[in-house]
Amino acid sequence: MIGRPKLVLLGMLTKMPVGGVLWQVSQYLLGFERLGYETYYVEAHARTPSMFVGPDDDGSATAAAFLDAFTRRLGLNGRWALHALHSDGRVYGMTEAHLRRVYREAAVIVNLHGGTLPRPEHTATGRLVLLNTDPVQLELELDRHDARAIEFVDAHSALFTWALNHGNADCRLPLTARHPFVPTVQPVLLDQWVNDADPHDAPFTTVGNWRQPWRELTFRGERYTWSKHHEFLKLLDLPGRTRARLELALSSYEPADRALLEQHGWRVRHGLDVSSDAEAYRAYVIGSRGEFTVAKDQNVRFRSGWFSERSAAYLAAGRPVVMQDTGFGAALPTGAGLLPFTDVEDAAAALDAVLADEKQHRHAALAIARDHLAHDVVLGALLEHLDLPVPSRRRAPAPTVLPADLDLRPRSRRPLVLDPRTEQVAVTRPVPTVPVVRGTPDTSIVVAVHDNLAVTRLALESVLTSTSGAFELVVVDNGSAEPTARYLAALAARNRAVRLIRNDTNHGFAPAVNQGLGVATAPVLVVLNNDVVVTPGWLTALRARLADPLVGLVGPTTNRCGNAAEVPADYDTYGELRAFAARRSGEPFDIEVATLFCAAMRRSVRDEVGALDERFELGLFEDDDYSRRVRAAGYRVVCDPAVFVHHFGEATLGLLAADGRYGALFDANRARFEAKWGEPWTPHERHVDPDYVRLRDRARLAIAAAVPEGATVAVVSHGDDELLDLPGRRGRHFPAMPDGVWAGEHPADGADALARLDAARRAGADYLALPAPCAWWLDFYPDLAARLSPHLVAATPGTVTVYRLGEAS
Repeated sequence: MIGRPKLVLLGMLTKMPVGGVLWQVSQYLLGFERLGYETYYVEAHARTPSMFVGPDDDGSATAAAFLDAFTRRLGLNGRWALHALHSDGRVYGMTEAHLRRVYREAAVIVNLHGGTLPRPEHTATGRLVLLNTDPVQLELELDRHDARAIEFVDAHSALFTWALNHGNADCRLPLTARHPFVPTVQPVLLDQWVNDADPHDAPFTTVGNWRQPWRELTFRGERYTWSKHHEFLKLLDLPGRTRARLELALSSYEPADRALLEQHGWRVRHGLDVSSDAEAYRAYVIGSRGEFTVAKDQNVRFRSGWFSERSAAYLAAGRPVVMQDTGFGAALPTGAGLLPFTDVEDAAAALDAVLADEKQHRHAALAIARDHLAHDVVLGALLEHLDLPVPSRRRAPAPTVLPADLDLRPRSRRPLVLDPRTEQVAVTRPVPTVPVVRGTPDTSIVVAVHDNLAVTRLALESVLTSTSGAFELVVVDNGSAEPTARYLAALAARNRAVRLIRNDTNHGFAPAVNQGLGVATAPVLVVLNNDVVVTPGWLTALRARLADPLVGLVGPTTNRCGNAAEVPADYDTYGELRAFAARRSGEPFDIEVATLFCAAMRRSVRDEVGALDERFELGLFEDDDYSRRVRAAGYRVVCDPAVFVHHFGEATLGLLAADGRYGALFDANRARFEAKWGEPWTPHERHVDPDYVRLRDRARLAIAAAVPEGATVAVVSHGDDELLDLPGRRGRHFPAMPDGVWAGEHPADGADALARLDAARRAGADYLALPAPCAWWLDFYPDLAARLSPHLVAATPGTVTVYRLGEAS
């Protein structure tokens, strides 16, 4: 019979044998036990167990007896070892041979605190994991390329940190793709903190050290302190500003420190009075009204998101926590039960808020512990990230999808500019950790990214939160700068489904997609742009169409792509998009080009047809080429009208429009396409909507009635050649390329619209016609509206508006 998987926890309890650390270590050991692991506690940190040292011995034997008693209380009889590397190297507890066998057989070795320098017997397994409980110093050492820090970190196969805000936009801790830390938090065993105490008259308390004048750091010319007394002194007057009574159980203080605090209304007692053993510590937490505490300056100013094991215990006991804000709200709900503060006024208000409704805040505190800190939630997520077996468990509440009222309408194009609130929401929301289905991926989704953080986040996070089944998301970063590169590193660190490939420069769209497809592992492949938003069910429906062996390439309908897949869309917000997409239906139809903003294929088709043609440089025409190659191989290229994917369009290539590079690229790639296939390229056919056909016919008649014969009319045509069929008049696309072909784009902004209008006038246009579907131009380009309004010729409601083009102003 195969036994339970083994797990080794490397700790340093004999260096800090106090109540809080006893609880911290026990929650990890027993938490892993309850998840089905055979846990072992080992100390191999080479630090002298100072509190156990006697006049005539090095403390090893006494420290070993302490660990034996500690593990027996946990039911881990015999599953411990003290490797006395500080002394003679003897192994206490397990024999050295037994210890080495446990190392070899362990599914994972967890280096708690990072307090153990990796030894060959740890690293030989390839399963040593770092769990850093005191962030900042290590991150700064890695940032300055400290050789010892890099060697230490590189010895681990995975990196976890108590910096809950790590990688988010407001966290100042450096982050690199080479060292991807994954946020985690102290787990708690809820049943061990159950109590029926009524602490109504008790003070708010905390336990800690007052003065620790070491580990100060300098980063980019600024000094950051470690000792908490600096932060408490900023709140010295707090007892006079609140009805709450405040008590500090402190160590490492002088009589003068105590006198100063007491003069200002703080109660002070010695920390060892309440933390000499585990039970005294638990009783103190449960007997408190709540916790009031500060954090180290380093965690506050870097906004690391650090959250202590002590505060986790208070919450588990149903005691509200008022804590100096480090950014932990990125991962834990705040406002009820857990209240962050930034200054003395905030602190007083938070304490008084708790006193105003203690019952609510106690319930909320316990709910936070249950939903976010319970051992099965925290340790289950850690094990899943390591791809280790986890029994059925509860999960933390899923990350929120995008706000329903998020405005998806661009404010301008070329370059793409989003609504300011949309941009703000996209770039500042916490980087999500999304649970995924374990198992071999059945779909590989490949996304090439080059900057454009806001739309990139909307695309990738909509995929993670709206895609069911086992999938992998292969992100090819084409030389993005900060902050996009930082975000991608954080997203990949937190989500096992995300595989990040980093290029130093922009290789172009086709090479990047080929790079991603080259490492993709699934039997179904999807190419997706980084400027889309997908909705629930999108992938399931596309995969279903590929069950037909005759279908080689399938894409969805969309709001913007310039061919028959583009359909009229009447939504403005994300919530409206979801409702619109859910209403879609219909059978797939053949389409000339499945544009690669979103297209799915079987791996066998890709292997047969080959890679995207990389001669098309940064982009444009590679999807025309690929669809032709798929059809040439005997497969259908289809669009599924039942699937809809929002497409902002040209978020990356649109940046080339301002200086004319877009037009040059379009012309060059069209020439390459025509040379390859030996025939002229023609614009894509569009979806035929009967309502639109009727509107088009009415518009042509209205234009003919409004302008004299022989006149030239620039029509905002969206590429529809039939709109230009004006008997006795000459119709031209607007905007157009120099050869008269529709430009395939809208003006980037008002200035661009006016420039194109003047170009059309110089090219011979006498009038401008604005069909009803494009009436939004007048709101979107107010400068254009101001220019045109004095020259109104005719306005047919719901059909078309016609203006005479005068001289440029």
